[in-house]
Amino acid sequence: MILLNILWVVLQVPLVTGPAATAVLYAIARKIYDDEVWELQELWPLLRLLFWPAWRWALPNLLLGGALIWNFYTFQEAQGGAWVALRLAWGVLLLLWFILNFFFWPFWLAQEEQSLRLAYANSGRFLLRHGWAALFLAVVGGLVLAVSAWTAVPLSAGAVCWLALVGETAVRRSLASAQHEA
Repeated sequence: MILLNILWVVLQVPLVTGPAATAVLYAIARKIYDDEVWELQELWPLLRLLFWPAWRWALPNLLLGGALIWNFYTFQEAQGGAWVALRLAWGVLLLLWFILNFFFWPFWLAQEEQSLRLAYANSGRFLLRHGWAALFLAVVGGLVLAVSAWTAVPLSAGAVCWLALVGETAVRRSLASAQHEA
């Protein structure tokens, strides 16, 4: 897992491989959850297989995330109650977008029809059904990412893999409980 995490970090540097590396990380987390054995030789074919689906996921993230962050940066000096309300709305949108993306790959990988729209719809349903759990996991995940980025030691020791496993576990339990209720 540590090696997988380090490879994920390294593949973020060229930027073009970053989204696919994230998808591969979730695919391997899925195998680990299922107690399947995986080997390093699987990573390159998985990276190639998931490259374009990962970029279809990354583009909306770049657009929406970039627009929200640009708004925060550009209007950080703006004064008044309307600006505070706008910043709050942008913050809520950013948090919701982070939560949807936290669960995107586990749903995408679990679906028979692997579509962007369906995976986001399932992530949204998960958020509506398990709002507090999704919020808690996203906040803990965000804190882990922040601490990992700040210290670099946990990041290289498996924090991103841990987050992928947390997302996979949450989605699997949600799907199992929905199947049990049906």
